[in-house]
Amino acid sequence: MPEKTADLWWLFTRQTVSATQDESVLKAAILMQRRNFRHLPVITEAGRRLDGVVSAQDIIDSVSLALGPHTESAEILKSLDIPIHRIMSLHPIVVEKGDGLEEVAKKLITHNIGALPVVDEMGMVQGIITLRDLVGLLGTGSEPLGVKVSEIMTRKITTINADASLAEAVHLMSESRVRRLPIFSPNTTIPLGMLTNKDILRLLAKIDGGLRGTEKGNSSELEPQDFKTKISEIMARDVIAVDADDDIRIAASRMMIFGIGGLAVQTPGSPGQIQGLVTERDLIKRLSTVRSVSFLVESMKFELEVQKQYSN
Repeated sequence: MPEKTADLWWLFTRQTVSATQDESVLKAAILMQRRNFRHLPVITEAGRRLDGVVSAQDIIDSVSLALGPHTESAEILKSLDIPIHRIMSLHPIVVEKGDGLEEVAKKLITHNIGALPVVDEMGMVQGIITLRDLVGLLGTGSEPLGVKVSEIMTRKITTINADASLAEAVHLMSESRVRRLPIFSPNTTIPLGMLTNKDILRLLAKIDGGLRGTEKGNSSELEPQDFKTKISEIMARDVIAVDADDDIRIAASRMMIFGIGGLAVQTPGSPGQIQGLVTERDLIKRLSTVRSVSFLVESMKFELEVQKQYSN
């Protein structure tokens, strides 16, 4: 393992997209949806100095506050036409280029956060490191880690009925602090689908595009879904799963391949019947608890060494 990972920061600085503090929350939501991001560094207007971080969860919370029993889509979008600095996290935890991977892992775990902006000595944003980056490193290795998914998965999961509305789902996501909801029919343990915060961002983008199309006289662009729509009409029906007895390397690899942040955990021998979820946060935070931070970092060694060879 390299003593320093400063020469490997190119692995984590691929995301250079950011938002300025006076851009709207809606614009940030659409940008996240288009680029498949869950966090955006917020910078000052005058330069790239870090001002804060806005997350998909912040936006879900904002939508939840705006949603009432009879709120129309246009009203929701109007409520999101406020500057990002109104909802962003101030004074975010950061890392600098000289920090090693173990320091990165410790900060993500200790502060229970999903992303760390990378800044230089002047506080200028250089990129961002996310839990997904670390899970990608875990998923690239081929050797089993000797830890079963059942050891780190989340057993108590928040679910929702397929007949519920998207508005109900947004409120539940906000109140329960979850990014994904398995969707069930009554009296079953096999999920019909999965709803994530990315689906909510996608709906916001569609509604915005549809309303703009209507303003231009092109009503065909208007999407029929709104927040009164049933979940079953927008949910992802392909539930990506992993067995409870699988090695966590398989879970990390599957997340990396499908570009998702969580998997349903199914009972071995009973395909489709789930007993929990395993998320990026579980793979990083709970693995460090079950084993250690050193074990976590060592588990990423193979990919780091390979990338170092190619970069030399």
